[in-house]
Amino acid sequence: MALQPFYTITDWQNLPSQKTALNRTNLLHTENGVKELDNRTVQLDANKADKSTVNALVKDITVDVDTGILTITYQNGSVKTYDLDIEKVVVNFDITDDDKLVLTLADGTQKVIDLTRFVYSVDSTPTITMKILNRTITAEIVDGSVTMEKLDAAIQTEFRQYMLDAQSARDAALQYQKFAKRYFEGDNDFPGSETDNVKFYYGQIKEDAATSGQNAQSAAEDAEIAAQQAGIARQKATNASVSETNAAASAQIATQKAAEAAASEQIAKDKADVSTAAAATATQKASLAAESEANAKIYRDQTESIANEAVTDIAEAGGRVDNALTDFNTKLLSGYFNGPMGPQGPQGKDGERGADAVVTQANGTYAFQVRDNGHLYVLFPDSSAAPPPVRINEAGHFIVKLGG
Repeated sequence: MALQPFYTITDWQNLPSQKTALNRTNLLHTENGVKELDNRTVQLDANKADKSTVNALVKDITVDVDTGILTITYQNGSVKTYDLDIEKVVVNFDITDDDKLVLTLADGTQKVIDLTRFVYSVDSTPTITMKILNRTITAEIVDGSVTMEKLDAAIQTEFRQYMLDAQSARDAALQYQKFAKRYFEGDNDFPGSETDNVKFYYGQIKEDAATSGQNAQSAAEDAEIAAQQAGIARQKATNASVSETNAAASAQIATQKAAEAAASEQIAKDKADVSTAAAATATQKASLAAESEANAKIYRDQTESIANEAVTDIAEAGGRVDNALTDFNTKLLSGYFNGPMGPQGPQGKDGERGADAVVTQANGTYAFQVRDNGHLYVLFPDSSAAPPPVRINEAGHFIVKLGG
């Protein structure tokens, strides 16, 4: 705090004046003034600047506007100069057609900067397609590109179980198909099935039926011949009474004819018995054929049922696959599979010293920084008219809008 005037002088007067007597009051006034002077002297001594400190203070500063050299003169007479490199200040810039930024400096030299160094390029993969639309970068999963290895272990286990179930159903259907073939037309994998199937029994029935028909026809013809011969015998026996002379001969002939008729009748009966036996055999084989046909139908029905169940299981598995993929895509987009950031690695070696700095306008610029807590920060000057054009959309994507 600045010191204020304290002491007021006494207007001492000579005798015979009595106004300024040398008394206690006037002497104390003088003493108080001396005391205050002493206090202020001590205070000034305590607060005074050290000479070495004063000598380090700046006495004068001059700037050469042509060279940008700053000259500082100190209290002790020493002088220091600083080159501000104003010749490195950007006085103009331009952008070429090949995306190069050309900076023209105060000394006439030019700095060429490749703008592509400030742009991150993106590449698509067979799984992820990268797109840039209106300066916005997006990523999409290619349809049908997510392989089994990219899925969660639980989903992989479920898919593999569906595949095993489908393979088991297919194998069972093939087995029933093979049994159906065996009972329908026979199969080389089943010894003896070439004569134990529907097709074989059907052929046998056709052959037996044809043989039975032929035997029946032959028996009918023999019976008709026997009847004709019996009629002839009866006619001749009737004629025997007309001629007694010829009776013996006619009787002998009639007896022979009757014997022949009886023989023919017996032959007809034997053939009828053979036909009956053949018909019985045909009936038995028809029953076996019907049984084989029923077994074939059962195996066919079972095959169709298992095949339908396999188709249904495969369709349900496909639905579960679609649901699992939808759930996987939802979790992927929501960041469900994103784990916490790991610890920061050791700091690398210091790089080489860069080129001289360039003084330029900082308004409108911004930078990104990941700090020790793992959070991403956007840094921009306080003088910026508006915050940087960055945001996180509804899908959780980090969007950076470049340009207008």
